[in-house]
Amino acid sequence: MKYFTYLAMSVMIIAVTLLFFIKKPNGQPWLSTSVIYSESIEIKDEMVALSSGALDSITLAITTASEKITGATFELENPKPIYKWQDGQGQWHFSDVPNKNGKSEVVKLNPADINVVVAEDTAILSGSAKSAAQPFPQRAPEIYNSESINKLFEDAEKAKKRIEQRSKEVESFSGF
Repeated sequence: MKYFTYLAMSVMIIAVTLLFFIKKPNGQPWLSTSVIYSESIEIKDEMVALSSGALDSITLAITTASEKITGATFELENPKPIYKWQDGQGQWHFSDVPNKNGKSEVVKLNPADINVVVAEDTAILSGSAKSAAQPFPQRAPEIYNSESINKLFEDAEKAKKRIEQRSKEVESFSGF
């Protein structure tokens, strides 16, 4: 099989090389570097056109999907200004409204650098979460009983035998 692959690759290389030397009826070679170059430029231009159109459609699809998921719209052309200021204790504050009691600076953000992260449920911290109120189960779950474990091992043995049987069938078909 290995030598057949080498032979096939050699024949392919010789066939492509001969296309540079064999002439058409008009005297031109069947294949030339100028033809390859011009075709590759055309293919590159088509791919760039397709990818830019695909990028626009993907961006639109992601924007609409994020709007549906979060229920919010993202204004990339005219974003609202973000203000920052430092209080008397040195703590920085960021808000969409300027500080009423002092000087605020407008922060310019690049929309490409903004990540939106969904807030986590912090009810468990106050002790009001449903999971905190539920007691732990007193007995072991059903999946750990001896019958289910024995059945699991039996199923594993059946699967092992089936895999061995199928690999023998594959070997008999391939002749190895």
